[in-house]
Amino acid sequence: MDNWFVDIKLNNQKKTISLFDVKKYFDGYLTIKRSYFNSLNKAIRTSNKYMTGRGIESVYSPDNIDWSLNPWILLIIKDMEKNKDFLFLIKREKDISGTLIALGPKEFSDYNNNNSEAKREIMRILNYINTYINKFNCIVLLPNYII
Repeated sequence: MDNWFVDIKLNNQKKTISLFDVKKYFDGYLTIKRSYFNSLNKAIRTSNKYMTGRGIESVYSPDNIDWSLNPWILLIIKDMEKNKDFLFLIKREKDISGTLIALGPKEFSDYNNNNSEAKREIMRILNYINTYINKFNCIVLLPNYII
């Protein structure tokens, strides 16, 4: 399995998160439209369960290339009803769209490996995050180098 490694720093605590490349689910990477981020921004403004902040220290690809200076977003999602966690690493593009690069945790990746509907499942969760804001807690982490 191809792993991306993201070093985060929150409240003076450092942690390395291992995420799993989504190439195998989409035969490439999934493009996320700008409208998705507009909806996510609206959810952040209207819900006290959604927050944003800086915390991404570094990002390394499966072949150990440093991608830290790219405009990353790490979505840390907690489904409060099912007590499940989801992690999505998204690279922002120049046209303000995004590319889903990796996901986690391992249980979610393993589930998608054995699921013929992995693409639909991943898209469903991403869309639910914006639609059912009372069902989730969401942290949107941005790189620390952003001013």
